Amino acid sequence: MAVAEILMMIKKDNSQSLKWMMRHTTILLLGAMLALGGSAVAQPVEFRAAVELALQHSGTILAAGADRDKASARYHEARDAYYPTITFGSGLGYSIGMPVAIAGQAPSLFNITHTQTLFNLSIRDSIKAAHSDSLAANLDYADKANQVLLDTALLYIELDNTTQRLAAAIDQKQAAEHALYIAQQREKEGVGSHLDSKRAELEAARVEARLAELTTARDVAREKLARVIGRPSDTLETVSGSIPEAPALPAPDDLASVALTTSNSVKMADEHVLAARLHARAEHRMKLPSVDFAGQFAEFTQFNNYAQYYKEYSPHNYSFGLNIRIPVLNLSQNARAAAADAEVLRAQADARLLRDQVAADAVRAQHIVSQLQSAAKVARLEYEVAQAEIDGVELQVQNGQANAHDQEMARASVAAHRVTLLQTQFEFLRAQLQLLRQIGDLRSWALGK
Repeated sequence: MAVAEILMMIKKDNSQSLKWMMRHTTILLLGAMLALGGSAVAQPVEFRAAVELALQHSGTILAAGADRDKASARYHEARDAYYPTITFGSGLGYSIGMPVAIAGQAPSLFNITHTQTLFNLSIRDSIKAAHSDSLAANLDYADKANQVLLDTALLYIELDNTTQRLAAAIDQKQAAEHALYIAQQREKEGVGSHLDSKRAELEAARVEARLAELTTARDVAREKLARVIGRPSDTLETVSGSIPEAPALPAPDDLASVALTTSNSVKMADEHVLAARLHARAEHRMKLPSVDFAGQFAEFTQFNNYAQYYKEYSPHNYSFGLNIRIPVLNLSQNARAAAADAEVLRAQADARLLRDQVAADAVRAQHIVSQLQSAAKVARLEYEVAQAEIDGVELQVQNGQANAHDQEMARASVAAHRVTLLQTQFEFLRAQLQLLRQIGDLRSWALGK
């Protein structure tokens, strides 16, 4: 409240009004001292720093990263089938009579076996399918990172916006309480009505309820943001000036096509369809011939009696050659191929449904943004009108056509319209960010890169 306004109130009200203002001024000073004391240990975090911290601490991103690494490892596992596999072992044992195989190998001091795939169309398709699965995992990682980015940005903006709304609500509460006090004093002096007192009391109760609601919303938003970025909630503060300016509205032409082109979810679904097709083709190609190169070196021992039964015995032995397999009958493989074909149909249907949903959501989000833009404009005009009405009320007070109660109610109305304006602005910005998320422009807005 300005000094001139306080002097005017002192002239118009009695000594009890002066005591009321002195008491509330003391409370405000104490509150300011507490606020200054708390700010000494406060830890302001700028918007982009909060987003980057969230990307580093997010459990969702860590899980997506693990899935990405697993898909990459499976791709390398499939691809490495064309590289040699070397195994060292031993078939050490004693023979009575002619040596016979132990676990599929002749008794030996040690042996070295190597195998390598030379021609296998099924494995080739499996490698391609694993590569598509790996690309899908990368897209899923990027998509979840964008979702974490959006959630963190909205939490930060919500906390900042709620803090501002809470400050406006405190101003509204002070004006409403002062208006109530004046209305009650006017009723006692016989110059005001009991209805005016009840109306002022009702307004003060409404403001009190809104204040409690905003306090809860602020504390919840601060706690959520603190846990997301890994900072203590009791000292966490936002920096309003660090929030980037609201993004420009996208052009209304063919927004659904833009969303379909940039959506990581759609790209991931397409990769899943491709991977399903390749998996199915790999199952079908299991019925085709395959060629492997294999070899084995074995060091034989004297106590296995090889010299008694083999004319040209040698302790050092090596065999190598091609292993050609031609499947003739495998009904189980036919069933697995049919099941893989069904998986392709399922993946195609899921991808089609997802594309329809992404296109519809983009158009819906665009219309929501337009609606909230109009609502934000209305809220701003109402706030400006309420501010202009204060000057009119002050002029009426000077002319004796209004009283201090009317003036305080006008100030409470301005604060209430500011709370509404801030709420509408937040909803408008949230809709804009959600639309940016759908068309792939959120990251550049939030991180500037």
